[in-house]
Amino acid sequence: MIYFQHFLIKTMKTVIFITAIFFCLISCRKEKVSADFIDRKGSIEIHRCYCSESAYRYLIVINENNEIVRYNPVNLPNSFKDDNYLIEFSANLLNDSSIVYTNTATDALIENFRIRNISLVDIKKRSE
Repeated sequence: MIYFQHFLIKTMKTVIFITAIFFCLISCRKEKVSADFIDRKGSIEIHRCYCSESAYRYLIVINENNEIVRYNPVNLPNSFKDDNYLIEFSANLLNDSSIVYTNTATDALIENFRIRNISLVDIKKRSE
């Protein structure tokens, strides 16, 4: 009887240990990126207006169905704020937009166009 109880306790400890390791492995696996755009290729484009520093827009430009489309990344890292960087990115579309301003010949400030905002999930430079 004592042998059976010892065997049962040892078996239960082993089962608990294996179950704990199994759940640790499941929780440690790398999560997939959940985004509206995944691994898209594009470039950085700067739109400047001479009114204030906040009027500089660093836009992501991509080619969709042979048409140039621009997006405003609201969380673009400073290391990517340079013209013509070739990038690969994943991002989520946001439900709002931003205004890109421009100056007229008399330096008046006018709205140039509205642009859809995106939130970057991942971004990296590419050399192509």
